[in-house]
Amino acid sequence: MLNAKLEMKNWKVVVITPEEPFVGETEQIKKVIACGIFRLHLRHPKADEQTMRRIIYGLSADERGKIVLHDHYNLVDEYNLGGAHLNGRHPELASVCSSRSCHSLAEVEASTNMEYCFLSPIFDSISKNGYASNFPDEVLRQAKKDGIINEKVIALGGITVGKVQQVKEYGFGGVAILGSAWKDGIAQLDIIKQMIE
Repeated sequence: MLNAKLEMKNWKVVVITPEEPFVGETEQIKKVIACGIFRLHLRHPKADEQTMRRIIYGLSADERGKIVLHDHYNLVDEYNLGGAHLNGRHPELASVCSSRSCHSLAEVEASTNMEYCFLSPIFDSISKNGYASNFPDEVLRQAKKDGIINEKVIALGGITVGKVQQVKEYGFGGVAILGSAWKDGIAQLDIIKQMIE
């Protein structure tokens, strides 16, 4: 029983926002954070800095500590956010970076200086058409045995409630969700809570 509680405590759920900012986003983010998620990745690649500021401004200090940015890294220190995320648009290492996107096991192995990293796509993407799984079952199981997949690696891509147990069996420390977390700008709180449980 103690091991089960320990496993649940270490399990991380990261929610990624849709690409486009939407009306009422700050309030939706507050509801998502209240579910008990590990981090919320504010990912609006085409948004200007003022748009990002408007979204962040309405969050409390505690809520801001859960936010990770994919752009406009200068806002991380200014608003005391949870960190910045390295990605294809911003591959350089900034002092505020806490996570990065990985699309190969070699990239995961090179990410030991990060708090955590995403590995994707684990399953066929829900939010990106034609973005198919890149990792066969046997490759993921071997990566777990080799210690490449561990508690610092977060599974991303096609994650549904029905796939959480499989993700745990692969040895991931948690899941990152985008497509299953949002519908028309409304957070799917029941689904997010089920991912956490």
